[in-house]
Amino acid sequence: MIRAFRNSLGRFMKYPNHGRQLVRFATQNQGGSRIAPPAGFLPMRSFLIVVLTALALVPLAIVPGWALEILYPADGTAIVRSDFLIIKAGDSPVVDAITVEFGGAKSGMIDISGVEYRKAFGDFVILLPGFEPGQDTIRIEGFAAGKQVATASSNFYFLTKPGEVAPSGYTPFVMHLPEKEALCAPCHNMSPEPALLDNESAEKNPCGSCHRRRLNYEYVHGPAGVFQCTYCHDSDSRPAKYVNRVEEAPLCGECHEHKIEEFKSRKYIHGPIEAGLCSVCHDSHASAHFGQLTAAVNDLCLSCHSGLDRENHVVRGMTGKGHPLEGPVDPSAPDRKFSCIGCHDPHGGNTPSYFQRGISARMELCQMCHKK
Repeated sequence: MIRAFRNSLGRFMKYPNHGRQLVRFATQNQGGSRIAPPAGFLPMRSFLIVVLTALALVPLAIVPGWALEILYPADGTAIVRSDFLIIKAGDSPVVDAITVEFGGAKSGMIDISGVEYRKAFGDFVILLPGFEPGQDTIRIEGFAAGKQVATASSNFYFLTKPGEVAPSGYTPFVMHLPEKEALCAPCHNMSPEPALLDNESAEKNPCGSCHRRRLNYEYVHGPAGVFQCTYCHDSDSRPAKYVNRVEEAPLCGECHEHKIEEFKSRKYIHGPIEAGLCSVCHDSHASAHFGQLTAAVNDLCLSCHSGLDRENHVVRGMTGKGHPLEGPVDPSAPDRKFSCIGCHDPHGGNTPSYFQRGISARMELCQMCHKK
């Protein structure tokens, strides 16, 4: 069904480029590749717009009296993912085409008037944008019969750094509120029975219809991999549904009890652990990095401990250089690359530098790799 719908959707999504019609359609299914825009399409910066395939071909309802609006990212919100740009064209006035602009780049006209499109998506437009980190503004222009009839804009902040906090004036985006779920309900089951939420299949569990792409990485958290979303997310929370049912550290500790005991045995605890902020370093759903880290090890460490890669670290050898911070193999753990965690335990240790394996003497640490 997905492949058949790809073909049909590609026929009616057309973008003008220097006077000619250019059919552009692709998907990002199973972590698929992105298609570069044609020359001259976006002069200031690469700006990929990919129409998301529908997971169920069910007609969408158009709410009467709804004006052109950017639903995600909503104006004044801070977001942590750039998976989607969700626009509701509305019918006040009726819009049959839009343009999208952000980051100094503007798309061509996107036609949403076709019968097939309206049958599949109603007045929604769902794009895969690839936002740049930090503050940005999206501007949407709505057209009817070639004439601009509506505009909408959203000023938002995209958080990408571990532990990053948005500037004043931005509030975290919250999706599962009654008024937002009402817009999704024509196609999605927004009030699923517990048995459905317990289903381990991405096709049958209602969470999978929108969130399965969060798992398109090499390292997947166990509960997320079998869609046991409600183990961590409370389906009965209000007004927003699916908030974490308890605080972060106690929630993680329910399964990772051995780590709690390990932390208690250390004299010194790393700041994020002490604060109970596991998610500063770990993604609770899936990641491209082992341990479900939010970034590669050294990139993650240096996001807080900046500058260590620009100075002699630990010692200055005969070459005039400090101890390497990375390498193809970790001598103390040959199954992984050498990185900061070759010497430092990111959770804690018995020295202020968090030496690995509870080591408290510097020479003993060196001897993990330097046997002679």
